[in-house]
Amino acid sequence: MRFELLVAVRYLKAKRKQAVISLITIISIVGVAAGVAALIIALAINAGFTEDLQKKLLGAQAHIRIARKDTVGINDYLNVSRQAEQVEGVVAAAPSIYQPVLISSASVDHPAQMKGVIPEMESRMSALSSNIVEGRFEDFGEGSIIVGRELANAIGVKVGDRVSLLSSQTTVSPLGAMPTSKGFRVVAIFSSGLFDLDSNFVFVPLAEAQRLLRIGDVVSTIEVKVSRIYEAKAIGQRIVEKLGGGFEFEDWISLNKSIFQALELERLVMFITIGLIVIVAALNIVATLIMMVLEKTRDIAILMSMGATKENIKRVFILQGVIIGVIGTAFGIVIGHAISYVADKYHLISLAPDVYTIAWVPFRAEPFDTVIVALSAILISFLATLYPSAAASRLQPVEALRYE
Repeated sequence: MRFELLVAVRYLKAKRKQAVISLITIISIVGVAAGVAALIIALAINAGFTEDLQKKLLGAQAHIRIARKDTVGINDYLNVSRQAEQVEGVVAAAPSIYQPVLISSASVDHPAQMKGVIPEMESRMSALSSNIVEGRFEDFGEGSIIVGRELANAIGVKVGDRVSLLSSQTTVSPLGAMPTSKGFRVVAIFSSGLFDLDSNFVFVPLAEAQRLLRIGDVVSTIEVKVSRIYEAKAIGQRIVEKLGGGFEFEDWISLNKSIFQALELERLVMFITIGLIVIVAALNIVATLIMMVLEKTRDIAILMSMGATKENIKRVFILQGVIIGVIGTAFGIVIGHAISYVADKYHLISLAPDVYTIAWVPFRAEPFDTVIVALSAILISFLATLYPSAAASRLQPVEALRYE
C-alpha cells in the first residue's frame, strides 16, 4: 500500500476525540450514496418509459412508411410491397389505408381512425394478432372489424355486435349528398397497451376500406418492418431508391420525434437537478477535509519534517475525498439498482393509463447510465478535494509546530 493511501485510510478511521469528523464523514458518504441512488432510479424510470413506449409503438405501427409524393395513392401496391421486401434488412411489407371515420353502435357515435389492411400480411407486419384480448384474429375477413378495447368500452360493444362506419366521402341520393357508410361485425377486440391507439383505432379488411372510401383499388401507404430498427432510415432510403422516383418515406423515429425528444429532455433535466444532491454531498466532503486539515496540522508538520513533500500531503487528502466518494457511490449503485428491480418487478407505482398510456411505472437501470453516474459522482468528489488538499500542502512545518 502506498504511503499516501495508508495515511489517508488511517485518518478516516477517526479516534474518539475526532467523533465529529467521523460523523461528518459518514454524512458525506450517505449524501453521495443518496444522490447516486436517486439519480440511478430517475434514469431507470426514464429508460423504462422509453423502452416500454418504444416496444409498444413498434408493435403497433410500422418501422417505415412508404408513400407517393403526390396525393393519388399507390395502385400497384402488391408489386411495390414485393419490391420493398427484396431490400436487405426488410422483414415484411404490407399495404394499408388510414382514414378518420365515425363509428356508430346501437346507441353511441364516436370518432375513430380506420386502418384498412390485408389480414395475412398485417399479421407479419405488426403485433395486432398477438394483441387480441377478445375474439379471434382468424375470423378477421370480409364484413368484419377489430376494435380497440378502450374504444369498444366507450361505444358499448363486444365481440359479435354490429357497428357502422361513416366516412367523409359522400354519395348522391334523393335527399342530397350523404356520407357513405357500411356495417361491420366485431370479430375481435385488441389491446396494445397504448391508450391513444386502444381508444381510437379500428381495423377493417383492405377491400372493405376501399369500398367505404370509394377510392378504387389503391392504398395510401406501404408499411415496412425491418430487422434492425435503428437502421430504419438507411433502409427506407434504399427502398425509395429501388422503387425509383415519386416515392418518399418516414421512419419510426421521425414519426414519433416529439415523444422521444421530450423523453431525452426530461432525462437531461433529471440528471442535472438530481445531480445537485451529489454536489451537496461534495460540499460535506469539503467540510470534512477542512476540519481534518485543522485537526491534523501537527501530524502534517511532522510528516513534512520527516521528508514528506507537498505533493505527498496533497495526495493524502485527495485520496481521503475520493475514498469517501467511491464508498458512497458503491452504496448508491447497490441501493439504486435494488429499488429499481423491486419496483419494476412488483409494479409498486401505479399510473392512470389514460394519461400516461401505461398502467405502472417501468424501471430499467441501464449499465451505461450506471457507469456515467458513478464516474460523475467520483469526479465531483475528486474536485471537492482540491481546495482542502491544496491548503494542507501549503502548511509550514515550523509554524505548525511552534505552538505545539
